[in-house]
Amino acid sequence: MVTPKKQDLTTEIARPAQTGLRSVWQWRPLASLTPAMVADILRRAAMGDAHDFLLAADDIREKDLHYRAVLQTRTLAVAGLPIDIQPWDDSPAARRAADLVLDAVRESDLAVLITHLMDAVAKGYAVAEIVWETSGSVWYPRQILPREAHWFTFDRDTGRLLRLVDGSVEGQAVPPYRFIVHRPPMASGIPLLGGVARSALWAWVFKSYALRDWARFCELFGQPIRVGKYHQGASPEDVAVLRRAAFELGSDAAAVIPQEMALELIESGSKSASADLYHRLIDYLDRQVSKAVLGQTMTTDDGSSLAQAKVHAEVRADILRADARALEATLMRDLIAPIVRLNLGDDAPLPIFALRVEEPEDMAALADQVVKLTQAGMPIPQRWVRERFGIPEAGPDEAVLTEGSKGPAPAAVAPQVRDVHALHATRHAAEPAQDDPMDIDVAGLMADRMEVEAEPAWRAIMVEVQRLVDEAESLPQLRDALLSAYGHLPTEELAQVMAMGFAAAELAGRHMVREESGHGRG
Repeated sequence: MVTPKKQDLTTEIARPAQTGLRSVWQWRPLASLTPAMVADILRRAAMGDAHDFLLAADDIREKDLHYRAVLQTRTLAVAGLPIDIQPWDDSPAARRAADLVLDAVRESDLAVLITHLMDAVAKGYAVAEIVWETSGSVWYPRQILPREAHWFTFDRDTGRLLRLVDGSVEGQAVPPYRFIVHRPPMASGIPLLGGVARSALWAWVFKSYALRDWARFCELFGQPIRVGKYHQGASPEDVAVLRRAAFELGSDAAAVIPQEMALELIESGSKSASADLYHRLIDYLDRQVSKAVLGQTMTTDDGSSLAQAKVHAEVRADILRADARALEATLMRDLIAPIVRLNLGDDAPLPIFALRVEEPEDMAALADQVVKLTQAGMPIPQRWVRERFGIPEAGPDEAVLTEGSKGPAPAAVAPQVRDVHALHATRHAAEPAQDDPMDIDVAGLMADRMEVEAEPAWRAIMVEVQRLVDEAESLPQLRDALLSAYGHLPTEELAQVMAMGFAAAELAGRHMVREESGHGRG
């Protein structure tokens, strides 16, 4: 069992101060980056001096709203995942270790910690300090404090061992069990070269130029070019007067100049093309940043098709799963394992820590598969189906849905009326519900009712026609048989149904006219 000194666990190591190397009030001399400055910052970071790079990463996240938004999207997607801690197996030692970790992290807001550690996506690494507390013989993390990335560096030999910046070349070594260091495997090589801020810096420097020029363009948009003309013998004082008048004409729309001078306003051509150029450049850079951070552009920009959206969603899910797995490994190594090792020893089984990435499931497709497998004879437990669909078991006296019903079974209804409503509901299922009784499709209901009522009569007629078809030996014989049998077909019932339908239609029409005129209300 590792037994570090108590003072090495209970005191802050990377404590900030108002002065010195670890001040939270940091001067950022990066107001306007240039391509030369970006190249120099990235070159020094690749050589191990990442201080200015880490400050620039914070700077562009503050200034570039699109970059901030996509980083926040990726961060919150992981921070919102449910956390699950389970014992390694069913042994008493494994259950004890899992209960210990649950009690130790109960007071810690792991979502806040995960949000801070996801800063490694931009910078390549993120650090949090654990301040331990002991109650008797039990060690637990009293505080988990976020620390600024530029307060740390890496060793000069491997570029992978964390050191605390103290003014020396190598930095101060950090004791075990004190820091959570998240280094997601975003790229091969040392952590300093893996952050997406290295790419976003180039996008921002060109975007800042485009934004600056676009702002100047908007300031002068619609204004003509002001040209002042002076005669050859004009003195410098006269030229200065003309120059001042040309500039003041833009804001005051008035100028006073000598008679010998002239001011001309020259209208420029179409400016929409110039404005569109700035917009397209900025949009292009934003889309590249979205690809670098999210792996796609569909969640931040307009998509073009459902198929493209599905592909992009899959890429986004891949990144979410990768972020979750990387954070699981970091927290297991730097938080869960120290809790268990300090309290239970090196041989205790570590619990399983997981960030659950719930995969979206097509429930309609699953229901269709269940029906098909059931029809094929496969026995499927009802309990499994209820769990997958989240359907509770019905109580003894609880009303339940049945096949073809929308609620509890109604009282006795005439079969014809039930058939009419079923037919009408089937034909008009895609139409929105009508709240106003005046908007009910009366004609449609009546037509459906006549179809149901006339079905027996038509069936009797078609039986007779089928008999004539079966007995006919040729088409001419079938034609003569149909013509001669026309007057003897059983049409009395059909005629009665049609007469009733016409009468009902007339009554319905009169009722609707009366309702619309207002005599049928009140």
